[in-house]
Amino acid sequence: MRRPFSAALALASLLSTPATVAAPPTAKSPAPAPSVTPPNGGGSPGAKPAPTSPPPLPAGGAPTPPPPATEEAPLAPSGPTRLPGLVPRPAGAPAEVAGAPADPQARRAWLKSALDAVFGAPSFSRAKVAVLVAEADSGRPLYARNDKALLNAASNVKIVTSAAALSLLGPEYRWKTTVSIAGSLKGATGGEVAGDLYLRGFGDPTLSTSDLAAMAAELAAEGIRRVKGTIVADESFFDGAHVGPAYDQRNDSTVSRAPSAALSLNGNLISVSIVPGSKAGAPAKIIVDPPSAAFTVTGRVVTTSSGPAPANVETAELEGGKTSIVVSGRVRAGTEPRVYRRRVTNPPLYAAYTLKALLERRGIVVGQAPRLGAAPATGLKVLATADSPALGVVVHDLNKRSNNFIAEQVLRTLGAEIVGRPGSWDRGLEAVGRYLASLGIRKGSYQMMNGSGLYDSNRFSPEEMVTVLRGAMRDFRIAPEFMASLAIAGTDGTIGHRMGNTLAERYVRAKTGTLATASCLSGIAGSPGHGPLVFSILMNDLTGAGEARQAQDRAAELLVAFVEADPIAKPAP
Repeated sequence: MRRPFSAALALASLLSTPATVAAPPTAKSPAPAPSVTPPNGGGSPGAKPAPTSPPPLPAGGAPTPPPPATEEAPLAPSGPTRLPGLVPRPAGAPAEVAGAPADPQARRAWLKSALDAVFGAPSFSRAKVAVLVAEADSGRPLYARNDKALLNAASNVKIVTSAAALSLLGPEYRWKTTVSIAGSLKGATGGEVAGDLYLRGFGDPTLSTSDLAAMAAELAAEGIRRVKGTIVADESFFDGAHVGPAYDQRNDSTVSRAPSAALSLNGNLISVSIVPGSKAGAPAKIIVDPPSAAFTVTGRVVTTSSGPAPANVETAELEGGKTSIVVSGRVRAGTEPRVYRRRVTNPPLYAAYTLKALLERRGIVVGQAPRLGAAPATGLKVLATADSPALGVVVHDLNKRSNNFIAEQVLRTLGAEIVGRPGSWDRGLEAVGRYLASLGIRKGSYQMMNGSGLYDSNRFSPEEMVTVLRGAMRDFRIAPEFMASLAIAGTDGTIGHRMGNTLAERYVRAKTGTLATASCLSGIAGSPGHGPLVFSILMNDLTGAGEARQAQDRAAELLVAFVEADPIAKPAP
């Protein structure tokens, strides 16, 4: 069974052809923001949606009538055809933005003057600012400012990672996770498996507790009641490294530094809830989700009735691969529980211990503690399998929510599948380099150390970012999924709270990038019936990100105004 592809294809069609149905010239309406459901690429038809947070252990209305048909109206003499029946965009754009001249030469001069004013502001006098705006169809530059300068692209690097993965693996690519035994169940007497269970990971960035619970249910349905051996956590699809290049520039337990492994669970995060005690002086209750023997909690949080009440939660690795959760501080009596998400230290054992707890809930006894190891190369019988969503869906979380963990899993998967197993960061970067070379970006002209863009480790130019964006947009095989993965201005993702009630709302799709002294925005600006523009704004050596984001938002709005001032509709690539 294949999933419908029409929504994604509609997005590509909207960007690639002018509208053919006319509406009254006063109806200025935006393109809808369709969601993408890529085709099923060979996984199970009921593959799960990608989770956004660690789930706990598992314990219709009437259709809207279609709008009435509208009578075709004559084409407005001063502009292209418009798409009818869409919700009007918010009003109130500044007059100087909406007033871009119609004459092509004057309009380009207007854009240069306006963008120069934005990026030449005194607040950026000591910053490094590099910008390129180009037509998506021809690649012709419309505005350039230090466009060949190599700057820290921050999370804009995820544009490169996702485009390369979609191109080389295909939007239909799926990961799998399996539970196997050596031999067959025929030798199991009384529901007992004499040997070990092998929990094998193949890089799935979406594996969740509920997936392991479903696999435990499958084992129970097979009649298994006891495993005499243990659960062997097999992460051999990747090499044994868990911390990516440049991730050692900081040392904390935050979500952004979640480790990477071929066998990963819940984004390699745990939830730690701190519940205030019943009265001042009482210890707070600490709840770890998912609960398992892989964690030990040390320290205490005291309930207080007054004064500041900060609590602190950190994780550290213990001997044997377990994770220590260290809590301290205070919590105010009568307040709601606070939930902290923290990284685990040994992803494969985290997954194996969680499966053990789930099996025991099903009445399946596992005789020994989980351990790391590799499954036999032959003679395995797969008892249960979990399939991930398609890559075309997974890249939504990668780009819209700027998920570092997914970026590194995808990069190492590229290494394993394209260059050779085991997947590593070096092999993943080699695969990305091959993709960039196919776009004309030569090796050595950029610096890329990881898949997420984290910390001071990656350098790209706006010219290179625009080349990647155009390459993905113009590749029919991946354009719908790639475009749908970018955040939509004023609507969703990391720019869902930006550019609202402006010309750019819903008319800009882009990827953000933010570090201590870097702020970046690269993407596409367009409008129905007009060819879109591709842009990359990289800003480094900033004293603060607030003014930089305001400048980027202003620039995006100017680009939409430039596009809409064109009286001649142009097909996009």
